[in-house]
Amino acid sequence: MAFSESVRHYVGRPMGTRVIADIFAIFMDAEPEGFFVAAVGGLIAGYIFAPSRLSRMYHTAIWRGHVFRILWRWASGQYGIGIRPGLMAVRNQLSVWWDSKRDRESGSEARIFSVAVHPEFQGMGIGTGLVQVGLEYLSSRGARRVRLEVRPDNIAAIRVYEKLGFRITGRTRDTQSDWLIMVKEMVGDVAT
Repeated sequence: MAFSESVRHYVGRPMGTRVIADIFAIFMDAEPEGFFVAAVGGLIAGYIFAPSRLSRMYHTAIWRGHVFRILWRWASGQYGIGIRPGLMAVRNQLSVWWDSKRDRESGSEARIFSVAVHPEFQGMGIGTGLVQVGLEYLSSRGARRVRLEVRPDNIAAIRVYEKLGFRITGRTRDTQSDWLIMVKEMVGDVAT
């Protein structure tokens, strides 16, 4: 499972498909054209969500009722996630929202928000291809700068991002651990 360490941090066990489907529903409702899937032999090998305006995802989550459905399902026990993990998730999302507000003020809020490759397909160039497709999409939407966050111990991903022109510009932190902030200036540049 993608992000298994993060899932264990929050809930201590694998997460049910219902909560994952509800999270992905926000992505698809907010900017479906920024969501790409890689398949190998008919199997899903990976995905990327690259929103051109991260604020659209948060507006969609609130104004189209996703947040309220998720909170109701969490509070009514449908996800099987306790109070502490739920509050940590809310805290982390508020932190991401606050960062996106600063990005919006700086004139660029395009993100590589989430990218994952199934462990069986890692090392095959799928992650690189997904990020390239995401960057091409963001370029077509006029993005001047693209930001992403990556865990400092994810050396393979950092190498891919650096190869594609991202540079480390800072750090941020969530309830789990540190993240590196990486940025790619897009003016006159599209990943190839």
